[in-house]
Amino acid sequence: MTKIVFTPKFALFLFIFLATNALYFWLKIDPVDVSVSLDESGPIETVQLAYLAGGALLFFAAAAATLSGTERMFCIAMAMLGLVFFLREMEVDNAGPISAYLESRLLRTHEAIVVAAVISFYLVFRWSLIGGVMSFVFSKSAWPFYVAAILLLAGATFDIFHGSVPNQIKEEIFECSSYLTLLLIAGAICYQQPGARIRSTSADFLMVVVTVSLFAGACWLTEQIP
Repeated sequence: MTKIVFTPKFALFLFIFLATNALYFWLKIDPVDVSVSLDESGPIETVQLAYLAGGALLFFAAAAATLSGTERMFCIAMAMLGLVFFLREMEVDNAGPISAYLESRLLRTHEAIVVAAVISFYLVFRWSLIGGVMSFVFSKSAWPFYVAAILLLAGATFDIFHGSVPNQIKEEIFECSSYLTLLLIAGAICYQQPGARIRSTSADFLMVVVTVSLFAGACWLTEQIP
């Protein structure tokens, strides 16, 4: 999987945005009124859904852009994982048949069937690609995915001790940071695919400006949520 490489520049980029994201929500969440801040329709949950949706779309875009079957298989798997997380995190009011379906066990059943069908297809028709994917997953090149996994595991650990307010805040911040990591990874993969625009200093600068603008926009949206 030579088309997926993470440079020291990306490592710095990732660190800056994870730190900014964590600091913003640590200051944003009010411990006195934490039930509102951490509500399923609250600011941090809304941003989590945005990160997951954006990451899934970018992984699908990378799968469409890459020429290698191995990279395509991996990106499709990550896109589906993002969609599964998105559906797990999404909470909607039961106001009709669609919202009722989204909150039902039937959706989970259909979700499992789709995932199983995709896995079965690759196991039967693309078995030769499995080795390449596994080699990448257990290599040093996949370090950003381990960062995302560790952050998610940290969130799950604080979820076990869900009783105290500080643990609830840490849980949500770690989860949000994990989803942001996946979003930035997906963006980086799209950026380095053969179909991407020529890379130059000005293009890198533009990428940073756009990402900062998107984060600022997300922060502004959280201010509009009561």
